[in-house]
Amino acid sequence: MFESPESYVAEYAESQHFLFLPPEVKEHAEQALSAFFDRAALRGAPALAALTPAVVESVLLQDMGHLNLPAAAKRALPELLDGFFGFLKESGRFPAAGALRMCAEALAPRFRASLREDGSRKGETVRNVSATVGRNDPCFCGSGLKYKKCCGG
Repeated sequence: MFESPESYVAEYAESQHFLFLPPEVKEHAEQALSAFFDRAALRGAPALAALTPAVVESVLLQDMGHLNLPAAAKRALPELLDGFFGFLKESGRFPAAGALRMCAEALAPRFRASLREDGSRKGETVRNVSATVGRNDPCFCGSGLKYKKCCGG
């Protein structure tokens, strides 16, 4: 019943909706949408009809930030998805895309917050809060004494 996502992507790239995208996004739109659907298939949504807001959320927030795209194009991924799902809904090709469009729109601030200025993903810094120097180890200050006789005393 439904065509492949790739055929919808090609149709979107020739539509009026595509013209409203910024030039830096248009250049990478087909690549980004293809990557989105590849990752959605890995997460259990091999067809457009199987996409749910939960799949859109997990793919956008966990996978799309790792794409090798310029920073401006990467920051605009939620708008790209919003426009694509809007095209599907308004053209009547996939009326259920309205919920996916709202999901992409709602996730945009969280997605942008997960990116650094250069477009790379922010990660959580893991800090070791416990001391790694034992009592009988050489002191980390470089005095040559054991830690228990120097800074540990």
